[in-house]
Amino acid sequence: MSVVLTESLFREVLEQFREVYEGPGAEYPWFIDPSPNSGLLGTLASLTASQASKPTVRGGSTIASHAGHLRWSLALANAIFAGEMDAPDIAESWRLRVVDASEWKALQSELRREYELLARNIEKQRNWSDAEFLSGAIALVPHAAYHLGAVRQMALAITAD
Repeated sequence: MSVVLTESLFREVLEQFREVYEGPGAEYPWFIDPSPNSGLLGTLASLTASQASKPTVRGGSTIASHAGHLRWSLALANAIFAGEMDAPDIAESWRLRVVDASEWKALQSELRREYELLARNIEKQRNWSDAEFLSGAIALVPHAAYHLGAVRQMALAITAD
């Protein structure tokens, strides 16, 4: 793949990565609701700790669980960028279920910090020749989009009560 094509591809990946976390850009959204705060960070900020800790089905995950999993996955991606990859424990990423108000605020802050660091890492990356690395970076968008959809549906159910 040519350098120009690869850089162009990653500008687009970065734009969509930002959309899923921050919401629609200045022009128009590619795949999410065009309303303000429709990205992951805005959606999470609109919920209380109690709402984030409430499962929508018996034994199901919570919004806090999804946020914790995303924070974990972004931290893992940042570790990979830094060359510090350990064997990931995916089960660990889902352990968080219930948060109080201060834990919920901290979780959102940590998620934002990991997201912003990863966006900068992607922006600075110049060598996309490693196919596994390339696939992993591209996978960040659908992974986060899946969780955004799940969180938004859970939020609708929880806030309707």
